[in-house]
Amino acid sequence: MSASLFAAKRSVTLNAPSVMAERVTFEQLLWVTACLGLALLASMSTLPLWIVAVVGMVAGIRLVLAARGSDAPPRAIRLIIAAVAIGLLFLQFHTFNGLSAGSALLSLIAGLKVLETRTRRDLYVVPMIIYFLCLAAILQSESFWLLAYLVGVCWLTTAALMRVSRVSRVGEWRGSVRHAGRILAQALPLALALWLFFPRLGSPLWQTPNAANQATSGLSDTMSPGDITDLGLSDDIAFRVHFNGDPPPRTERYYRGPVLHDFDGHTWSRTDAGALAAPPLVFKGKPYQYTVSLEPNQHSWLFALDWPSQWDAASDVLTNDYMLMQATPVSTPTDIVATSYTHSEAAQPITIGMRQRDTRLSRNHNPRTLELAAKMRSEHSDDLDYIHAVLDMFHEQPFYYTLNSPRLADDSVDGFLFDTKRGYCGHYASAFAVLMRAAGIPTRVVTGYQGGTYNRFANYWILRQSDAHAWDEVWIEGSGWLRIDPTGSIAAERVEAGLNDLATQGAADTSRWEQRSTWFKDVRLRLDALRVMWRDRILRFSQTSQEKLLARMHIPEPDGQKVALVLAACLILAMVWLTWQVRRDLTPRTRDPVSRAYERLCRRLAAIGLPRSPYEGAEAYAARVAAARPDLAATVGALCRRYSQLRYANTPTDSAAASFISGVRAFRPAKSAGK
Repeated sequence: MSASLFAAKRSVTLNAPSVMAERVTFEQLLWVTACLGLALLASMSTLPLWIVAVVGMVAGIRLVLAARGSDAPPRAIRLIIAAVAIGLLFLQFHTFNGLSAGSALLSLIAGLKVLETRTRRDLYVVPMIIYFLCLAAILQSESFWLLAYLVGVCWLTTAALMRVSRVSRVGEWRGSVRHAGRILAQALPLALALWLFFPRLGSPLWQTPNAANQATSGLSDTMSPGDITDLGLSDDIAFRVHFNGDPPPRTERYYRGPVLHDFDGHTWSRTDAGALAAPPLVFKGKPYQYTVSLEPNQHSWLFALDWPSQWDAASDVLTNDYMLMQATPVSTPTDIVATSYTHSEAAQPITIGMRQRDTRLSRNHNPRTLELAAKMRSEHSDDLDYIHAVLDMFHEQPFYYTLNSPRLADDSVDGFLFDTKRGYCGHYASAFAVLMRAAGIPTRVVTGYQGGTYNRFANYWILRQSDAHAWDEVWIEGSGWLRIDPTGSIAAERVEAGLNDLATQGAADTSRWEQRSTWFKDVRLRLDALRVMWRDRILRFSQTSQEKLLARMHIPEPDGQKVALVLAACLILAMVWLTWQVRRDLTPRTRDPVSRAYERLCRRLAAIGLPRSPYEGAEAYAARVAAARPDLAATVGALCRRYSQLRYANTPTDSAAASFISGVRAFRPAKSAGK
């Protein structure tokens, strides 16, 4: 009995150090928890804040306990926290499936796992969850910078995993980071092969995000004075345009968006065009072929250069006011390949219904404007003369073009024309349309974008929200709809601030830097070109892209079977290369040139049938060689004695080492003594 007790005590004593060695340390917990925090940071916009708070709270509790040398909280407390948190998660999402709910559940599990961690084996699970969280974050965004950030998170997580597994010694965190980076670099050929040749789905995975998460700011189907002013201060990109050839002049680069017909005295709104087709047009001038790359938004209209004649999507519809629309909102980046003419004429007269719609005014609003229109109309009976008279009024009277327009009352046009005389494109387009309709001229307000910034590094134009614009179209008998931009009538000396001078109006810091520093503008354009290349070359790499790649590789009739064969070949090559890398890493390398020279000497002697035994010293080996081959005794004995002196002398000189190395190089033993 006493012997067995002694053996048990001895076993516990012997195993105690290994048990203590398995205990997780504060440093290991800190590394892994920091990586988890970085991974959650990438999903902050999609995760419920309370989940981030819970994960932060439980991780903080565990770190405090680890810093004090304490263990994880009792099991009952952990179970209560887990049950409450998972229950709240189910109440919010009503499911654990899906990208959003699954990411939230994984985040919660990672935090709870940190809380219950006792040993290093427990902590191994958390880095695996971090990798999955990074993958989920990539699926919810198309951002190149997010991918770069998540690669960095995976890099640090791999280093943390090495710290937990004790691959590197304590305190050598730089070595862990370098080693993790080397592992990721070695995985790149394999990842590239999988990316290029893994059989593709019919549509990219990046269509999975919810449209609500992808929507950006932009124009709406209503316009009140000051609405476009807010967009004028926004630097967000609305779309990009690539022209096949020379673009039209800036004065003709109007990208058509929502067309507004109804006016209640203060706000313009869009009338549902229904199923009516666009009236035919007679196009004039030069056709322009181009591709519009729309950013996601919450609307279903598509922006096209006036006037569109052809477009690639059969499901897109041109409404009776020449607005291009699709059936669903633009929830993902969308490309429209189209052809437009910047000049056209109507092929048939305006219908009675359209005339009534575009001359309708409320007689209970803006009475001073209606009186002014009646007076001016009596002096200019011809429609074109009347239009020029109104434009001359804007040019000659003290009307100012400014982003800081005063707030207007319900009769906004009266307030603008007679009181403030200060406004932005929406003010001028609204006032002009009311003056035209009051004179019986059919007029509508068109909103969209005008101009753009040319990116010379990638040959396309960038239309930002700050390029949002509003103009008018008037119906002229015998000619059709004529574009009128009343904002352009303002005298140059009365332009207080425009889209090209936002710095004085409190615009974003990026706009100030862009104006003051040409290099900063170039950097922004280069980065935007990089984003476009990332989207076109990487995110949109599809089955068709794979087939084109195989065709460039001169593989005839590329199909799915050939893609699989090429993938298999690439994987074999990648695995062979990785195996060679691992074997090279595992083979100890001698960096000392003297030792390398001695190994060369031993190899040359082994080649003639005199290999060195692992236990033999240099001079013992020389004695055995001398006994077997007396003709080599003097040379081998001298080289081995010199090696022993270099290896074990106190201060070997460089000349002595060089002499030994040159002697080994000159040594060429014959296979037999007689040769």
